[in-house]
Amino acid sequence: MVKFAVVFLTVMFFYALPENSYSQTISFEAEAGNSWFSRNDVRIPNEGGTEFNMLGLIGTNGSEYYRFRANMTIGDSHTIRILAAPISRSGTGEFTSPVNFEGRIFEAGVPVEGTYRFNTYRLTYRDTFYDRNNWTFGAGAAALIRDAKVELSQDGVTETNTDLGFVPLLHLYVKRDLGNGISVTLDGETLAAQQGRATDAALSAGYDFSEQWSLNVGYRVLEGGADVDQVYNFAWINFAFLGLRVDI
Repeated sequence: MVKFAVVFLTVMFFYALPENSYSQTISFEAEAGNSWFSRNDVRIPNEGGTEFNMLGLIGTNGSEYYRFRANMTIGDSHTIRILAAPISRSGTGEFTSPVNFEGRIFEAGVPVEGTYRFNTYRLTYRDTFYDRNNWTFGAGAAALIRDAKVELSQDGVTETNTDLGFVPLLHLYVKRDLGNGISVTLDGETLAAQQGRATDAALSAGYDFSEQWSLNVGYRVLEGGADVDQVYNFAWINFAFLGLRVDI
């Protein structure tokens, strides 16, 4: 329900914006493809818990994913965008040794069902400070809301750790126009601190097949995690995607 509410409010937000003396361009993007994990290490609680590899439960096979984004460019340089990016995986496996998770011992050699969720919702502002000679450079900041969950179930007993929190990020955008409607874009947001780090970056090739519609294909990485009193969790997720954008 959260993701549908975010998409609905995004659409309403952009349509409700008043007209002013600045030109406004509004666009919507849908991205879908295949995602797979390279890393997902968990220890909860950080002190006293047992570190385990979540991939032993949810696996490393690829799975479909999707994300949605709305953009508004005001004038020549100011862009605001809202993103909804849900991701969730579940699976069953066995631990090779007992695991202390949330104060409960999950036994080795007994099937364990694991669920990992990391939904993110993001508001980004970008200032395009260079746009000529077929190059576009922009930079800004983003506010990320994470809706995360790690859950283990064994023999009818379930323990869950959830986290709803805010993360500030820096934003970078680089685009190279190759002519004939073809371009290459690097679009990313990242920040690191003592408590953890987060990176969501994509390298893609795009094609404008009309004044309103464009396609892009590329690779995205979502990497990071937290090392705080209650939680240790770091993950690396890969995405191969196809995106569709419409300007209205």
